[in-house]
Amino acid sequence: MSAAAEALWLRALHAAHARGLLPPKSSGLTPAEVAAAVAQRGEDRLARLVQGWYYPTSYGRAAGALSDDEASRLVAALEAEVVPVEVALAPVAVRPPPARPKNCELCGFPLPPSASERGA
Repeated sequence: MSAAAEALWLRALHAAHARGLLPPKSSGLTPAEVAAAVAQRGEDRLARLVQGWYYPTSYGRAAGALSDDEASRLVAALEAEVVPVEVALAPVAVRPPPARPKNCELCGFPLPPSASERGA
């Protein structure tokens, strides 16, 4: 499998994932299975890419129904439909420092007040 074919396939997968089209646990599926699941969700371009370009290029080392340029344009069209989503960061809870023990843990003798306890 060529690096260019793999890179273009990964771009197509990323675009499909960003659009919420990939089925759960799709990493264990073949490209044809992924494309079929995506087609069930109404997007048939991934199936055209797999059958018309990815499989012939990767495994048959032959020209498919799609040229390299057509496959690149198809993936670019998939990527263009990805709507960027602004993700709000969750507020980070700030924990107060742990309470200072009042007595020494070794001998039990009362500890003198800390600087913050004295107001200094």
